[in-house]
Amino acid sequence: MIALPLFLLAGGATWLFWRSDMRAGVLIAALVCGYALATSPLAGAIDGMGHGIGTAISNANNSAAASK
Repeated sequence: MIALPLFLLAGGATWLFWRSDMRAGVLIAALVCGYALATSPLAGAIDGMGHGIGTAISNANNSAAASK
């Protein structure tokens, strides 16, 4: 369960580096933030949301092409 506190710390660091215009810091903190989310218990829910959005876009494209 260390992933969620790590995500919060990395998210705060990303914001801090973004505000201070440190591009390398933003990159490293964002990578740590992504790693923390990928290893967290929320990973399945995040993956499901992405899959749902992709399916919705695909269905919208298919229905738009069929109506023409």
